Parts: sequence; structure tokens; C-alpha cells
Amino acid sequence: MRSARDLRRDSLMYLSRRLNRSLAPPDRVSVNLTLRCNLSCTMCTTCYDSPELSTEEVKAIIDQTSAWGVEVFNPLGGEPFMRADIEELLAYAVRRGFYVTVTTNGTLITEKRARAIAAIPSDRLHLNISLDGDEAANDRVRGEGMWRRAIQGYQRVREADERAGNSRRKILANTILHALNMDRFPAILDEQAALGFDGVQILNLFRAGPEVPKESRDLWLQPWHLGALEVLVETLARRAEEQGPAGYRIQNDPGDLRKVPSYYREELKPLEAPCWAGWKELYINADGAAIMCDGKLDFLNGAFGNVREQTLRQLWQSPALRQRREVVRNCTTPCVQDCYLRTRSDSGRELAGEAAGMVAQAARHRLQALSRRVQDQPDTVLRLELCDIVEATAPGCSTPMTRWEALTRDLPMEPTPANWKELRDRGYLDFGRGFMGFELVRSVCDDLRASRLRFETLELRWRGEPLLHPEIEPILGYLCEAIGRGEVARRLRIESSGTFLTPAIAAMPVDEWIIDLDRGDLDRGDLDRGAASPLLEDARRVVLGVRATESTDGRALRERYPGFQPVAGRLPREGRRLLWARRTDHDHYLANAAARAALGRVAADWGVECELGEESGPRRCRAPERTPTVSWDGKITLCTRDVMLANRVGEVTSGTLSEVWRGPELAADRRACTEGGGVPERALCRDCALPWSPNAGG
Repeated sequence: MRSARDLRRDSLMYLSRRLNRSLAPPDRVSVNLTLRCNLSCTMCTTCYDSPELSTEEVKAIIDQTSAWGVEVFNPLGGEPFMRADIEELLAYAVRRGFYVTVTTNGTLITEKRARAIAAIPSDRLHLNISLDGDEAANDRVRGEGMWRRAIQGYQRVREADERAGNSRRKILANTILHALNMDRFPAILDEQAALGFDGVQILNLFRAGPEVPKESRDLWLQPWHLGALEVLVETLARRAEEQGPAGYRIQNDPGDLRKVPSYYREELKPLEAPCWAGWKELYINADGAAIMCDGKLDFLNGAFGNVREQTLRQLWQSPALRQRREVVRNCTTPCVQDCYLRTRSDSGRELAGEAAGMVAQAARHRLQALSRRVQDQPDTVLRLELCDIVEATAPGCSTPMTRWEALTRDLPMEPTPANWKELRDRGYLDFGRGFMGFELVRSVCDDLRASRLRFETLELRWRGEPLLHPEIEPILGYLCEAIGRGEVARRLRIESSGTFLTPAIAAMPVDEWIIDLDRGDLDRGDLDRGAASPLLEDARRVVLGVRATESTDGRALRERYPGFQPVAGRLPREGRRLLWARRTDHDHYLANAAARAALGRVAADWGVECELGEESGPRRCRAPERTPTVSWDGKITLCTRDVMLANRVGEVTSGTLSEVWRGPELAADRRACTEGGGVPERALCRDCALPWSPNAGG
């Protein structure tokens, strides 16, 4: 069932079309940034030289779109990278809060441009790269050598993201199904998956009238192709129905795929569902004209105003648009495109019934919450990554310092715990990238509360420093209250360098603190008299952690922190004041051997026993049953080593943690760990040595 907010918006959309009024803003504002292109694809009739909106004019459209409350800004072309300012425009749209997808042929993405793309948050900027088959088929359409150039541009973005330490950016292929690639289409999709694409949007050749466009004749699927086409689309539809929630995915609806043969047989009737062109989208052409379908699939004939003369809202309320909408309401043109479907608003009866059901369900939930038992998840650690920026390097840290440098580059003073809020409130710090929104924290907690799931430990930390979060105090207050009510988790743990610790934060009722001595400079005086002193005033657990290396001086550490019990290897469950030496973990067995030796030397200096993590015997990964991790941008992974989110298993922005945790994909991973090779059947897991490490249980 949709949320109350979505139900209200969908109902307003229904009434907008029924009454031909603008009762709701569009779902998206689309702008042809340019109609120029560096390629001359055989089937293309839409690219040509045309006047273009300036950088400031496009930014003004983005500003209006944001202020209007429209959720999607959609940059289109032409080839967007023909514009020299495209990276500036994409970054600006992201800073205004939009999640942006840009479609490109990929051939103009140089290493410099890839670095500029990598500087834009990977969760907010996605790419669709046009590939019309394998190399042979693509180059017949797009020109000799263009497949290799497109793949090179794609790989440059992947490499730039990796160097920047970004989460995995969603990159899809846009692939037209045509006569030159139909015979090997499944193999083409397999090739894209092997190259690391996240999925494909399968497209059809476009026809605006009864005749096949002369540009597309060599590509058009003719009557003699249609028998094989029936078999192919059924194969693709079944693949789409059976695919999992993660990995390479066909983006098309299986039902839409099965309509494709009817399109080429000229048997396709007008879409059974209402067309929402004119209500779902406000479309601005490169010269500023507002355009939409004219009822015969010609957008230029549907012009009804110009953004240089009217605001977006004025265009949306204009009598000219009402006239264009009347044409759409009475349209009888067959169309295979589903871009203007909006099934959520098709049925007034369904919307009214759902509203009544929502009221009844709310009442049932109140009753069930009083009687249903909480389902505890013993020996589990749910991690929320409030921030993926660190203010200091440390052994084994995978987070690049360039993020901290970018955040603090233009500050008028050195950032300290005392002035951090002031710098934030005066607008010197841009928290748009790298910080989990408070609303996302609430949505995770709301989901766990509704599903009656409770983890053993809620931990704040992964790739970054949680205390840098601009709303750390209200977030901690919210989480402590939830845990105090018996929700979400039994206890709250924070791992931090301690550098940005304040007395107010230290006084929060957090059950356990792990202070990372490798990144902070917390000495005994700080613990006794400084901002951290409230940590030692009650029964909470405080662990001072250090990673053992060849240069670690165990004796000096023990002298520096008297009163803290030294432990090495696996972190014990008991003990309130611990000085903990842990092992560094590596991908190579020789480096791991050196790490075990370093940990052994520190343990010997302290005169304590420790588990060194010998890498022999059977291994068993416990991550699928024990350690879900939610990144700052809402992606779910299972292991802290998955810093690039290559093995993500879902997202809390488009789904829920409880669904993923109880879902079939994690069930399969758990079976692989207990009945198979000891680790999930995932590329990142196959050679992983972490199950042998003492850190795996820490």
C-alpha cells in the first residue's frame, strides 16, 4: 500500500486529468539541454543544430523545479556532453536535491569528464549509456569504433568512481532491439552484464506515422522476423520475471515486452491505460519552447509556450496546455511507448478504496502493536552509516581524505568541535553529499518498529566519522528514545575518532563507545577532564581501539591508558573499560600473516592471550545472518569490506530493510554459508579471508 503522501498526490493527479485542471505539479520537468550530437545514428531524426538555453537559464529552470516541489529533473538531448557546461548543470541539479539520470552515447566522456562525474554523488547521478547491440551491430548504427569509445567512456566513469572511493554508481545500457542484433540479443545482454552494467532498458524503433521511417528501414523488424521475435520477447520477459532484486536487471515490464511483436505487426491498439502526457511531465525544448505530444507522436507540433516568456507554473496553468491535453484525452494513435503511463492514478474507485483501507489498516496496526511480540535478532549488528567522510587517515582506512578536503576547502577557519555548528549554520559546509538524512534514519526505524524486528546492536559507523553529521545530537536523542522504548535494537554503539566529541554528545545515553585511537588523539587527560569525560561517569562501556601494526608500541599504550584492561584479537562481550588491539585485514595471505604477527607482538607486550586468526580449516561467513549495513545513501550491504557496495542486496530508499532481511536473496546467501562453500556466491566473497579473522566476531 502506498503512503498517505503518495495517495494524496496520486488522487490529485486523477482529478487533474478528469477535470483537465492543474491540481498537482508534474512528476518531472524534462529539458532538452541540446539537440546537437557528435554521432549520426542511422535511425535518428531528432538531432540538429538549434538555439540553446544558457547555463543560467537552465539553472533557473532547476531552481523553479525545486521550489515547485517536482521530484524529478530530467536532462535530455541530443548528446548532453556536447555542452561544455554539462557537468556544472548536473552538479547544480544534484545540489538542489534531485536524483538525476542522464542518457549519453558515452563517446565524449574523457578522463577529465569522468573525474568531474565522480565528484557528483554516485547515489544521485546515474547514467544511461546507449549501446545498440554488441560491437558489430552497434557500429553499423552509430559508426565505426563507436562501441569501443562508448565502453571506454563507461569504464572511465567506473575507474574514476573507484579512485574517489564512491559507492557503486547505477549505470544502465539503453539498447534498441532491431533486425541487426535480434539473433544474438540475449548474448548482448550477457556481455553488458559481464562489463559491469547494472541493467538494460530495451527500446523499440520509433515510428511517428503509418510508414516506416526511411532512416530505420535496415533496422526495422519485418514480417519474416516476427516468428523469431515472438520467441525472443518471451525469453526476455521470463528473464525479467525471474531476475533477482540486485545485479544486472532488465528494466522493462514483462507485459510491455510481450507487446512488441504486435507493434511491428501493426496490431497494437492505443494503450489501454490512460496517457498522462501533459499531466505527468512538463517538457522544455532546447530553445525554451514547452512541447508535448500532439496526439500523433510529434512533439514539436505540440508546442504551447516558452520558458523565456513564462514561468514553469504559468506554462502549467496556461489555456494552451489545456487545449493540448484535450487532444491527449481523445488520442487514438497506437503507441508502444510507456513513458506517459501513470497507473497509480488511473482508477478513482481504486484510490478511494485504498484511502478507506488505509484508515482501517492504521486502526489494525494500533491493535496489533499492543499484542504482537518483538522478534529479536540475537548476535546481530545493524550499522547505519551517518557519514562517509573521515577527518584523518588510519591503517586500513578505505575512505579517501579528498572528501574531507572538499568539504572543508573554503572554510574561513580551522574546523573544531566548538565551531562546527557555526560553520554549518553560516552556510560554509555543504552537507548534501555523504551524510544520511534524518528522514532516512526515521524511515529505517519506522520500518523496524512496524515489522517488530529488533537487532541486538545498532552501530553508528562504517566508512566515515558519525560525529561530523550536522544533526548528530537530535539523531542520537531520537535513537536513544527508540531503544529505550524497546524498539530497533537492544543497545546503541558508536565508533568514533573522538575528535569531534562534545560534552553534550558524550552525555547522551549511548551504551557503548569504541574510540578509534588510530584516527584520534585522545589521551588520558581528555578522558578524565575533556569532552570525553562524561563517558567514564556511569556504567556504559568504553573501548579504546587500535589496529596492531609493526610500529605499534604496546607497552607505551598500556602506560598511556592505565585503568583500561588490555585485550587483543576478538573483542570480548564483557568488560567496561577495555584497551583493544585488533588485527588489520588484507586480501593477500602474506599481508594477513604479517598482520597476525603484529597482533601477536602487541598481545605479548601486554601479557594477554589472543586469537590471532589462523587462516586454515573451513571458513564460514556470518554476515548474511548477522551484519546488515545501510550506507548514507540508503543502500544495503552485508559486510564492512564491501566499501564499493558491489554486493548490495537492496535499498531502503525504494524498499525496506525488513523485506530484505526476511527476503529470499539473503536466505540463499545464508544457505550458501552453512551448506555450500562457507561464503555467499558473490564475486567479492569468493576469495575473502575475513571469516578466519578475529575481527569477524568483533
